[in-house]
Amino acid sequence: MNGNLVAIIVTYNRLEKLKSTLQHTFQNDFYRVIVVDNCSTDGTGCWLDGLNQENLVVMHSESNGGGAGGFHRGFRYAAEQLPEADWLVCFDDDAHPEGNVVATFDALDIPANVGTMGAAVYLPDGRISEMNRPSRNPFWHLRELINTALKGRLGFHVNNENYQSNFPIDIDTSSFVGCFVRLSLIRKGQIGLPRSELFIYADDMIYVLESRKAGFRHWFVPTIAFIHDCQTLVNQQDVYHPLWRVYYTFRNRLELYRMTSGLFFPLVLLIKVPKYFLTFRYYERHERLKFLSITARAILDGVLRDYSKTHQQVVEFSKL
Repeated sequence: MNGNLVAIIVTYNRLEKLKSTLQHTFQNDFYRVIVVDNCSTDGTGCWLDGLNQENLVVMHSESNGGGAGGFHRGFRYAAEQLPEADWLVCFDDDAHPEGNVVATFDALDIPANVGTMGAAVYLPDGRISEMNRPSRNPFWHLRELINTALKGRLGFHVNNENYQSNFPIDIDTSSFVGCFVRLSLIRKGQIGLPRSELFIYADDMIYVLESRKAGFRHWFVPTIAFIHDCQTLVNQQDVYHPLWRVYYTFRNRLELYRMTSGLFFPLVLLIKVPKYFLTFRYYERHERLKFLSITARAILDGVLRDYSKTHQQVVEFSKL
């Protein structure tokens, strides 16, 4: 047994998906299930309040803080208000644990220096979810750096064979779909909370990398599976709708690359920035000028580390 495990789910205006997520979640014996409702307007709040589930905790936000803000609140609540909880696992409202995740977690022999863990995440059709594929930081490992130079993305991400293994492996980062965090590390101040100012995208990988930099191991556990019914990407390509998502994607990725590459960050900028602009070809013709404008703002704010824009401001300047 690895102690009491808390599930944390952030939701916003996806009530039907949330219903499916909670149906699967309640089939597991979580110590608590915390749902952070990011000020939904589709009846989610009322529906949650009407549930009669003993281990459910519902948190209603006064505004939409994005995934980063929601997980910030959920992590803080678990660490401060649930002293009996030992670990948390977080996921989105369009994802759910597959099978008996709690039992698989309890059966793991987790060393004390493992602070976080990532699950294997699949699409509903059984394919590996590329946006949730865990990775190593190539700038921290010479072999991965060489492989990245030769193979690109394939050089530092977990390969398909790793998904078929029965044993955990050490990696550097993964997403917040099926991410486990040892709560004692937050309570002791050894790691912090998710950065709410990032709103969405890359906040998860940045958070796990910060834990790694604090000296704790991060495991990829292929025997723990989650399903992610994600419809953000088109054929798992870099295409984001509504267009305001483009801003957060590119701005926050620059913060991620700054953290991973260190002194090599200027070189990374030279490689990545042109690629960002070139993705305009994946968008409809009437969207392309707006896409380029949003991308330019995102890159400028990312380089300057300016996270001051409100979500409403981002939405407004992203309108066609």
